[in-house]
Formats: sequence, C-alpha cells, structure tokens
Amino acid sequence: MSDFWVVDIEASGLSPRSYPIEIGLFNGTDHYQTLICPEEEWQHWSDRAESLHGLSRHYLEKHGSAARKVCEEINNLVGGCVLFSDHDDWDGFWLQRLYASTGVQQQFLVASLIELLGQGKQEEFSALVSELRRRGKYRSHRALDDAGVFHQAAQFMLQKNAT
Repeated sequence: MSDFWVVDIEASGLSPRSYPIEIGLFNGTDHYQTLICPEEEWQHWSDRAESLHGLSRHYLEKHGSAARKVCEEINNLVGGCVLFSDHDDWDGFWLQRLYASTGVQQQFLVASLIELLGQGKQEEFSALVSELRRRGKYRSHRALDDAGVFHQAAQFMLQKNAT
C-alpha cells in the first residue's frame, strides 16, 4: 500500500476543551497544511502546548484559515479516504471538534497507523520515527513535518514487510 494519507494535528493543548490549530496531511506525492483560526467559542489555551509548536493564539487569529474553509478543503482532498494517525484518538477528536463547529459533514475516516502496519509494530515504528527525525530536517510538533515523517516511517515498514 503506497498511496495512503497520514494526518497530524497540532492543538491548543491536551484537554477535552482543546481544539485543532494546525493540520498536516501527507501521502508521499501530495500534501496539505494549514493553520486554523480559532472559533469564538474555542477558548482553551495551553502555554505548554504553545512552547512545543511555537504558535500563539494571536498568530493563529491573524494567519489561520476559517474552520469552514479548512473542512471543505480537507473533504475535497481526501473525501472517501481513511486518514492514518499516530494518535487517532486525539486527532479524531480534534477533527470531530473542527467539523462540529462548522456543520460540515466529515467525509473520511481516521484510523491508527498501527492498524495499517500491524499489531506489535508500535515500538519499531517509534524507533524509526526517532531515527528519521535525528537524520532529517523535521520540526517536531509541526503538523506537516510530523505527518511526513510518520508517512516515511510507515512506508519504509510496509515495503520491508512486503519483501
């Protein structure tokens, strides 16, 4: 399987009140990345999260795209697909929050990368991601870079297992 999408989301924090602030999608030949302007009712903000991703709420308000536009763009790009995530619980939660805020229907599913790779592969996957980050020019905690490195690690493991 070579044409699969990986999603990664940066958020305002790790809380039931948190929300998505950046989305990255990567499939090896195509990609999508955008910042999201917080909706008015999204008030939770974690300084710890900001220290990891480096994005301030003020910056997002000034440079982020409207939630509705983001939902429509993602549906147009990956509608009908499965998006694989290293943390499908959180990424799925933030995508649900994004789509619920706009009334746009989500037209794709979110699943765990481990479902794609096979049970018992988490440790090997994590080690490979760490090695790729060490050797590459990836910025951790930025959505497109994280989606790209996760895709590269998963692609390597799938090709290795196919031979």
